Amino acid sequence: MQQPGEHQCETMNHAHIRVLLLEDNPGDADRVSLALKKANGNYVVEWATRLSDAVQQLEERDFDVVLADLTLPDCHGLQAVTRLRDEVPDMPVVVLTSISNDKVAIESLSQGAQDYLVKDDFTADTLERSIRYAIHRGQLRSQTEALLEEVQQSKKLLEKKNRHLARLYKMAQRFVDNVSHEFRTPLTVIKEYAALMRERIVGPTNDEQDRMLAVVEDRADDLNIMVDDMLDVSKLEAGMLAVRRTPCAVADIVHHIHVGMERKAEVKGVSLEVAVGEDLPTVYCDFEKAGRIIVNLVVNAIKFCRDPGIVRLWAEEDPDAGEVIVGVTDNGPGIDDAKQAELFRRFKQLGNQERGSTKGFGLGLNIARELVDLNFGRMRVESELGKGSTFSFSLPVADPTSVMDRYLARIAHVENGGAMTSLIAVDVEGPLDPSVSDEIDDFLAHVLRKNDLVFRADEAGWLLVVPVEGHDLAAFLT
Repeated sequence: MQQPGEHQCETMNHAHIRVLLLEDNPGDADRVSLALKKANGNYVVEWATRLSDAVQQLEERDFDVVLADLTLPDCHGLQAVTRLRDEVPDMPVVVLTSISNDKVAIESLSQGAQDYLVKDDFTADTLERSIRYAIHRGQLRSQTEALLEEVQQSKKLLEKKNRHLARLYKMAQRFVDNVSHEFRTPLTVIKEYAALMRERIVGPTNDEQDRMLAVVEDRADDLNIMVDDMLDVSKLEAGMLAVRRTPCAVADIVHHIHVGMERKAEVKGVSLEVAVGEDLPTVYCDFEKAGRIIVNLVVNAIKFCRDPGIVRLWAEEDPDAGEVIVGVTDNGPGIDDAKQAELFRRFKQLGNQERGSTKGFGLGLNIARELVDLNFGRMRVESELGKGSTFSFSLPVADPTSVMDRYLARIAHVENGGAMTSLIAVDVEGPLDPSVSDEIDDFLAHVLRKNDLVFRADEAGWLLVVPVEGHDLAAFLT
């Protein structure tokens, strides 16, 4: 048997429409046949007096539409419509009855009839129009159902693929974590042995050997940075990157990473200038992550500056904004305005690399911006073609009110304003040894989520600020 839609399209195009008339009154049947003969279309009408006979004919032959009475010898009322819809769901059905009742008409349409005509009211034109509209609506319905079925199948396939991709993504994350951790031991050994040789602990070396050993240390540092970047990406995706924000001195952060940056600049033949005063106000941030931001920006500047290269690391206070701005300026080729939007995309590296012997994974600037965000700051880039670029970021001054304002603004953004913020005071009885307080700081840094905040009130007191839904607070505290 042909598909209903195929046969209907063919008959409509050739004005040849097969009608099954379900009517037990011969006079009414003749009237319908005569009306269709007068119509413009070429109609072929077959007649059934019982619903069972109609169902059998529909199984044996193709029809385009059924005209069904509601009063038949083997059924009454809407049974004819419901039975036809059950037996031949794609067949258009037009009710043609003597029952002039709006409620019955609405129920007929709700049960699947395409139209409802009263015998005393119809004309040849209205009958033909009803039949053609019913066939057309039936075609549209069949097409819609086919499309919905296709969408459902596509949805199931997409969900299956997404589950598979999620599994692959988790496997890739575990692989990256494992490989990154495995890298650390040989990298540490390489750096230590190179340092011992360059410092002549195990014997004399000449200038060329010292230069080569410095390159080895520099490349080991590059790999170390890449490992840190990959681990941070994995932890950020999993929501497991611990954040320990405390009052910090910017000068101490720079001093902590200065030796490694100085060595890298020396190996690359770049002049590294540092202008970070001791008189800057204390900032509130994660000491290690703030250092990572600076390292990534300095490494990026060294990589792209000209020959001879000049990189300047600086910091200044912005008292109006209640923050300290840390910046790295290079004398590189500059960055086109159109490309600046791509700078912070993960795994994206721009071309025209003048000092391009060292390639990474394109994670440095993306990770740097993520870490700046975790420290309630903002990252900026200013660049002029032919003159160089400046990457800078802000760190809030260690003022609880200012930090809290930034925290609430960030939470409103990342949580779409849908979370409540709860304050939890933690006090430990008795005086604590400073080492115990530091251990508690470490513990809180690793158990709190990245969007939580902790203030150290004193040696034995902490204030926790957590965004939670109302019903989640009890669960959080248990």
